Amino acid sequence: MGTTTFYLKHNDIGTNLKSLKKKELEILDHLSPYGKESDAFGWRVPIELHNGNVYVLIFWKGKLMKLEDASKQLNKKYWDRYKGKTCNIYEWSLLKKFMLNQIEYLDKQFKIDIRKGNKIKP
Repeated sequence: MGTTTFYLKHNDIGTNLKSLKKKELEILDHLSPYGKESDAFGWRVPIELHNGNVYVLIFWKGKLMKLEDASKQLNKKYWDRYKGKTCNIYEWSLLKKFMLNQIEYLDKQFKIDIRKGNKIKP
């Protein structure tokens, strides 16, 4: 088993992967999320998975991160773009509420399907 690298395009001006030259692709291939430089040519390397290890990934405001790292990275107050101001709640707290509400909803759906005797869709 090898390493799987996720690339995330972080701006619309960034070059398409198809139009990159061989040298540019080699530079992109050597990027790592653990190094000082984790982006090149408008692409970012947010995360790598090694040797079959499975991590729960969180996607928040254009960032892809491990669940373990989310509490460290989401330590700012949440900026509400609709109100145009900062709310009095941290991004991590808000993400946690969203995840727990979604888990509760999925759990209810699961229990309803089990009671009805329906087969659970994969």
